[in-house]
Amino acid sequence: METFFYVIYAVICVLLIGLVLIQQGKGAGVGFSMGGASQAMFGGSGGRTFFIQLTAGLAAAFMIICIVLAKMSVSSAGQYNGVMAGAQAPAAPAQPAPLGAAPAAPGMPVGQPLKAAPVAPAPVAPGPVAPAPVAPSK
Repeated sequence: METFFYVIYAVICVLLIGLVLIQQGKGAGVGFSMGGASQAMFGGSGGRTFFIQLTAGLAAAFMIICIVLAKMSVSSAGQYNGVMAGAQAPAAPAQPAPLGAAPAAPGMPVGQPLKAAPVAPAPVAPGPVAPAPVAPSK
């Protein structure tokens, strides 16, 4: 459906550009651009009102289709349907292992510290500890 609107939009753009280019200024009239037969074909005004109304109609259609395409684009925002639509997103880069982490063994995730068994607290010496002797100064 969106492709249909884009095709109609392009056709209207080309027609609108062509109509604006063949129209003359207010004083010149349309008869010069179409030859002398335009007054006989379109009447006394020479088609001026016809081209003005046609230009206004195409301009209105241009604006309406522009709004419709904008609404369609907003409704599909965030959905990428381009060339890479079927490809997988690249994986996140590996984070460096934290300090103190052992290198991973084969089959283990990289950057994860190894889980060690809990260590029992070190035994505390009973009673007060005597200070170390100081050598006499000379």
